[in-house]
Amino acid sequence: MSQAEQTEIEVLRNKINDHCIFRVPHKSKELPAMNGGGFYTWQFYLRTALLDARSLATISRDFWNRYEAVYANQPFQIAGVESAAVPIITALVCSGAERGITLNAFTIRKDRKEYGRRNLIEGAPNDLPVLFVDDLTSPQHNAFWHGVYAIGMHGLVLAEDAYVLVRKQERAVSAFIETSIGTVQVQSLFTLDDFDLEQADYAAARRVATIAPALAA
Repeated sequence: MSQAEQTEIEVLRNKINDHCIFRVPHKSKELPAMNGGGFYTWQFYLRTALLDARSLATISRDFWNRYEAVYANQPFQIAGVESAAVPIITALVCSGAERGITLNAFTIRKDRKEYGRRNLIEGAPNDLPVLFVDDLTSPQHNAFWHGVYAIGMHGLVLAEDAYVLVRKQERAVSAFIETSIGTVQVQSLFTLDDFDLEQADYAAARRVATIAPALAA
């Protein structure tokens, strides 16, 4: 990886850390957890990054650095659950075309249409393995399991990898997820270790970032 590419990844990391994580104090009840499971102290809201051209260029570059040679040996298609995955899918299809790669893609609706064809999948899947794409995922992430359900229900095959912007686990935790249609390894640009998740940690990091240049002067 070149120094310029490393710099762009750091720029994206900072964008997420500063603009795509909502943090509240520990006793706050501003972020109710799913299924009545208490309250969160932080949550990712990645749309600011996913609708930014520079961020999408960094994601696309990382993806094809990982998968261009893989695709040449074993072509695949990509898919993700609407709507978070759509900007990433679009960027990967367009950046693939710039590299001479015709990448097939489709999206998975959160809910089946209640009219017309009542379809769950938008687009035209082919018979290639499906590499699941999303903004973030973990073994507890509902969108991943919904995607697995849709892929399996349509008789498609999962690729060995999934690709996300943020794997919502620490780096040391296994990136493998077992499903009924295959085991996938989640590849990602970032893990939780890359961010200052708690409000107090973020405030402390900001203070250090402010003071350090003054001390160095």
